Amino acid sequence: MASKTLKALYLILSLVQPVLAQEFAPLFSGVALNTDQQISLGDYRGKVVFVDFWASWCPPCLASLPAYDQMRQEISTEEFEIIAINVDENTEDALEFLEEHPVGYPVLADPEGQIGIPYGIRTLPRSFLLDRDGQIVASYKSFKVGDEIKLKQEITRLLEQ
Repeated sequence: MASKTLKALYLILSLVQPVLAQEFAPLFSGVALNTDQQISLGDYRGKVVFVDFWASWCPPCLASLPAYDQMRQEISTEEFEIIAINVDENTEDALEFLEEHPVGYPVLADPEGQIGIPYGIRTLPRSFLLDRDGQIVASYKSFKVGDEIKLKQEITRLLEQ
């Protein structure tokens, strides 16, 4: 269950102005939980990037990660990447989930919300699609099975530009 501190953080974040489409995505960096690689969003310029904020206690999030991983495998191009940002206060919860449901894309930990605050994260899951220049071209709230089909079409369109 989410702790009171994390719930309070999301209440505070709800007061932050959300990022709007056609703005450059706020840059972030960190070490991926599942690969120990240093990841920096700026290093992905020139690629289409999907940034996904999630938590282990969020049921729609738990459905989205495997669906996004399958979508990424189907797209299979070096011009596209997914970067997941886990917001659990206890990073061990994310690691346990990833052990049971591994994904082939990097997952960063953001237990204090430092990455999420500039994105105006209010609910989970929350995701952003970035074009090759790093601009946010779409944002998504929540997830239900099948959403990845439309998302894949949008990604394919961006890759063809």
